[in-house]
Amino acid sequence: MTRIVTIDRTWLTVASRRGVPPRATGLGCIFLILGVTLFCQSVRAQQYTGGCIVSAVQPESVDLDQPRDQLARQSDLDIPAGARIGRINIVRRPIFDTTDPEQDNFLYRTLNALNTPTWKSALRAQLVFDEGDVYQPGTLDESERILRQSEYLTAAWIGVTRVCGNELEVTVLARDTWTLLPSVGASRTGGENKTNTGLSDPNFLGSGKSVGISHKKDADRSETSVDFDDPNVLGSHWQAGLSYDKRSDGRGRSAYLERPFYSELAEWRFGLSGEDDIREQSRYVGAEAIADYRQDRDFASVDVGWRLAERNGSQLRLLAGFRYDARAFERLPDETNLDLLPDDRTLSYPWVGFDYRENRFREMTNLTRLQRVEDVRDGFVWRTELGYSSPGFGATEDRAVLNMDFRDALLATDTNYASYGFSQSGTWRFDQHRFENLIGTLSLEYFHGGAVDWNSWYTNLSFTAAHNLTVDQQLLIGGDNGLRGYPSNYQQGNRRALWTLERRYFPDWHPFELFRMGGVIFTDVGRAWFDDGRNSGPDDGVLTDVGFGLRLASSRIEVQRMLHLDFAFPLAGDDSVDQVQVLLRGRSRF
Repeated sequence: MTRIVTIDRTWLTVASRRGVPPRATGLGCIFLILGVTLFCQSVRAQQYTGGCIVSAVQPESVDLDQPRDQLARQSDLDIPAGARIGRINIVRRPIFDTTDPEQDNFLYRTLNALNTPTWKSALRAQLVFDEGDVYQPGTLDESERILRQSEYLTAAWIGVTRVCGNELEVTVLARDTWTLLPSVGASRTGGENKTNTGLSDPNFLGSGKSVGISHKKDADRSETSVDFDDPNVLGSHWQAGLSYDKRSDGRGRSAYLERPFYSELAEWRFGLSGEDDIREQSRYVGAEAIADYRQDRDFASVDVGWRLAERNGSQLRLLAGFRYDARAFERLPDETNLDLLPDDRTLSYPWVGFDYRENRFREMTNLTRLQRVEDVRDGFVWRTELGYSSPGFGATEDRAVLNMDFRDALLATDTNYASYGFSQSGTWRFDQHRFENLIGTLSLEYFHGGAVDWNSWYTNLSFTAAHNLTVDQQLLIGGDNGLRGYPSNYQQGNRRALWTLERRYFPDWHPFELFRMGGVIFTDVGRAWFDDGRNSGPDDGVLTDVGFGLRLASSRIEVQRMLHLDFAFPLAGDDSVDQVQVLLRGRSRF
């Protein structure tokens, strides 16, 4: 309710009786009205009701279909020092806004009616602040990032909407997506066809829990899977999940229970997981499987972590745990001529590690998704682990285990984002005095445009080096991992390089208020090779392709996935390579 200032007529009468000239009285009124007008302009959109100040930015003014509008809608309130969160107001929007004439039709109203809205408790469980907490802007921003990662929400916005003395009202705005999806689909990548059917719901009955059953078939196997995942067990920050896979060549079973570092302010973590996996594996030469064998893997892990220190937005965490990873290999009955069979190996080791990160983020649009707010890290993350595997713990031999991952943002502005990263994994065998399965990857990516214009440039450069790979490990390149104009697994080696350049287009077009569309023109240049000169495939030179593609993403249904349709034309390769490769697949990035 806007404050209304009135001027009592008796004031004029009293002024006249006291000898104030009428002209002076009129001038006084003019100055009084002018002062009131200036005062009202100073408070502008802030409204006063019941002793509270209400922000002009309310949930109904936020357009969740326009990411740039979301970013522009910031609270205009002055927050008192030491203020506490007195009330959390959760506002849920349906899938379709039927107050919009373009969305007010029978189909959209029916989908809204059939959808079970996300429980408020499921949304509240993901927040890293609570009623009674001292207000910290960072916790609101972090909660917004967490909600935006949810598969069952299309968008989320959090802001302070009311100040009542020393207490605040924080509003959480979220819009549901249609999640119950029967799926019947097919995809083609690197010359290989894949089919899938199933039924999944990542927001089962609005609970935020994920259930699904699916059947997939590709060149290697057919597989039927049942999955369950609970990101907030009993409304807590604990997470749990399990899955079971029945395959034509084996089976898979896995389960986990963990309390992650759910927030930058979380003091500790705990994780427990296990996996039993049996499948047939292949070795490739020139996109052809030349040998098959069976792999039986048993994996178990337990780990803990503590936040040690934080300063100027940087945080140090101590990690520790124990892992058991056993792999057994056997020859298949129809592979009597298999000349190389991997040796059985077991890693069983305690480990200790550190995680050091800068908790700075930037909100951007049209970076890797179509018309979605994206949270990118404007800082670095460095994680390293060192372990010792010994027969005393059940291992096959003594090894040192070293894993490391590093990523840093070089540039982050409204129109530019650049980052680089390095990852490394492998072991040192003390009995043979050499590294085994040592793999390191250096990558660089750059985005230009997108946040302001309706087009952008994207480029990615990566280089991978491997040393002493075991028989079951191969470094491959082809249509399923970057070279879109070539068959899958076309080249192999212990070195791999790939460069991609894309010109991307994403018009502000929202047909039926249901889809977002984009286009891309691209070129890929890459190669896998052996540093000792061994042959790496039918064509062991540098491979190049050019092409174009379409992108289709729904703003209402399964918003975390995007349909890719690419047409790639190889500029090198042998006669076995088709003149055009058609790739149809689902991806989470542009």
